[in-house]
Amino acid sequence: MAPLGFLLNKRFEHQILALMLASLHLALWWDFGSALSRSLILAHLGLFLMWQPLWRREQRLNWQGSVVFIIATLAFIIWMDWGLMTFWLLMLTAIVGGRVTARRGSRYAYLMTLVFLVSEILVACIPSIMELQFARNEAWRMLGYGLFIVPATLFFVPDPKETTEPEKSVDFLYGLTVSLLTCILAMGSLLSMYITGAHYPVAVIQTILAIALFLLAISWLWTPLAGFSGLGQLWERYLQNIGTPFEAWLGRLAELAQGEQTPDAFLESAIGQLVELPWVSGATWVSEECQGESGKTTPSLFRFVDEDLEVTVYAHRSVGTALRLHGQLLLQLVAHFYRAKQREEVLTRSARLQAVYETGARITHDIKNLLQSLQTTTAAMQAGKADDDAELRALIARQLPHVNKRLQLALDKLQAPEKEAMVEGPLSDWWKSLQERNIDAGIQFESDLGSDPTVPLDLFDSVAENLLENARSKRQSEPSITISVHLEARNGAARLRVSDNGSCIDSDTARNLFRSPVDSSDGLGIGLYQAARQAQQWGYELTLTANRPQDVSFDLKPV
Repeated sequence: MAPLGFLLNKRFEHQILALMLASLHLALWWDFGSALSRSLILAHLGLFLMWQPLWRREQRLNWQGSVVFIIATLAFIIWMDWGLMTFWLLMLTAIVGGRVTARRGSRYAYLMTLVFLVSEILVACIPSIMELQFARNEAWRMLGYGLFIVPATLFFVPDPKETTEPEKSVDFLYGLTVSLLTCILAMGSLLSMYITGAHYPVAVIQTILAIALFLLAISWLWTPLAGFSGLGQLWERYLQNIGTPFEAWLGRLAELAQGEQTPDAFLESAIGQLVELPWVSGATWVSEECQGESGKTTPSLFRFVDEDLEVTVYAHRSVGTALRLHGQLLLQLVAHFYRAKQREEVLTRSARLQAVYETGARITHDIKNLLQSLQTTTAAMQAGKADDDAELRALIARQLPHVNKRLQLALDKLQAPEKEAMVEGPLSDWWKSLQERNIDAGIQFESDLGSDPTVPLDLFDSVAENLLENARSKRQSEPSITISVHLEARNGAARLRVSDNGSCIDSDTARNLFRSPVDSSDGLGIGLYQAARQAQQWGYELTLTANRPQDVSFDLKPV
């Protein structure tokens, strides 16, 4: 058992194959049908079991498999004749033919084996079955001696270093093609011999030439030529387009995805188009949100499952492997577009909720600023004296119209958030109003107005009030800071700058200041984010131009 295990572990394929072919050749050419010949066939089958590429060599047979193999071997040995040997050689031809393309290192060795097996069929089996006179002369025996050179040469061919997985070591389609060509060669030789009256060797040569010319013509037609795409592309298109062109199906799914508004409507329409295919009889589908059916049910069916989506397709005829794979591919595309429509619906809902949130946050921030203005006015009224009535009336006259206007704008946004209506007016009027509202706030105002352009008043109000409110909040912890507002207008373009000489903004907050809401100890942290987005909508840009200790500046300018 040790030498046998060593032989199996080292995988001496070519040597085992050579011994297998040699025992087969001796059994066919040395008193076929005798006890010695049957013993050689038994040795040949044992060597075949060691060489075969279909199962792992180290795999143990269970007792059922062992019994079946022993019974099949005994039956083969007992009823061995030329017809049974021809069938066995055709099977070996299919296995070896499918092995030719599996391993590059063994290609020439298996080509030699294939030539040997085909020669055994044509030279030994067919003449003996038909009892041809050719199988009795001296030339026939010389051919037999010559064929023995193949296993003798194969024994000294080194094994390749690369290994191949057993399930990938045999190309069954290629092997079946080689076996069928061998059958055609044998039958064609006999047919040519009886029709033309030629001798068997001549008929074999004629048939080989005819098959070679046929294969040459097929290979010529298979290759794309000038003005002709070749049969290969037609065959590939047929394999890909079982029942419908793949590109057309993909285009129709894309049109449905663009036309249908909901995932359920898209799924129903897509399954409806699937049922229109020639080979489809009907379909049913079930998901978490919907279910339905279309067409008729039949016994031939296959199922497709993708997460919560399950589709059952019924066919007019039995569903083979190729048709099943094609159907699975089509349904995979349907599921892909269905998931895309679901994600689109979720994103639409999120966008609506985000719009509601941003609108509410913006209005809340505006109302917060208005309340602070009212609180300032109320505090001034409560602290005022009798002889300050004129100043209080002037303060109220300045603040109340502005508060009323801002409340009306907030109400308009709340009623129609999608309509960003913007009131425009002269820059000089806005600048005067801003100074009047903050006349007692300890803020320095500077201007350099070379022109008086028209500007979006709501935008300038929102940006200025947000920046001034943040600066005033900083003044509560840093009472000595100076807040300044500078307005510049040149060539019809206005630029607003709000700065202070307090502490700088930390880097994380500065990085996200205009990109998303930030943490705030005394507000929502959304004011400057909303102001920056509003400025972008109206062709302006809000930036942090300086962020150093004792120098923090914000600029609002046209893009």
